[in-house]
Amino acid sequence: MKKLLHVIASPRGEKSRTLQVASAFLERFRELHPEWMIDEINLFTDPLPVLAARQVDGKYMLLGGKELYGELRETWEDIEQHIARFKGADAYLISTPMWNFNVPYVLKQYIDILVQPRYLFQYVHGHTEGLLKGRPMVVISSRGGDYTTPETQSFDHVESYLRVVFGFVGITAIEFIKVEPLDGVSAEAVRHTVEAARGAAREAAARIPA
Repeated sequence: MKKLLHVIASPRGEKSRTLQVASAFLERFRELHPEWMIDEINLFTDPLPVLAARQVDGKYMLLGGKELYGELRETWEDIEQHIARFKGADAYLISTPMWNFNVPYVLKQYIDILVQPRYLFQYVHGHTEGLLKGRPMVVISSRGGDYTTPETQSFDHVESYLRVVFGFVGITAIEFIKVEPLDGVSAEAVRHTVEAARGAAREAAARIPA
């Protein structure tokens, strides 16, 4: 059975405009792909492993071509479970607001947990190679401001960061649905923006191959 992994990086639940748009994507996706399983991880409610000294020691051992053992092996069990869950998906939906021009801290922590040598990328003749090639991803991102103008585009580090980090592990087919601007505008303008994004989300769901 194929799986879509929905990564939720908003703490606002039903009040989240990001998740309101994501719900339109998921509704259409379920209509088109009833045979797929949808797995959801909420980064604000599901506990994430801590990357402290011992865990980082393990990463450097892996980078050096060594195997983990003993207590170090045990400290990596939670990390490996999250990696396996992510690698087990055939497609991805990431729902994230923009916080201070980038992703919320929990999404950065989650990515730091996932992107490990030998698991999501490997070294081949001195160069890195991503191990998750050919998997589509849709990112739904709400933001208060308008980051589409020449003066503001450089402030949008959500798209640039996610394209780089997921491209590094082989995920290059990434579609962004940006819900903006949401602050400093009328309630009617917000409703129009959200509805337009929900329409774009339904269309994006239809582009995920079966």
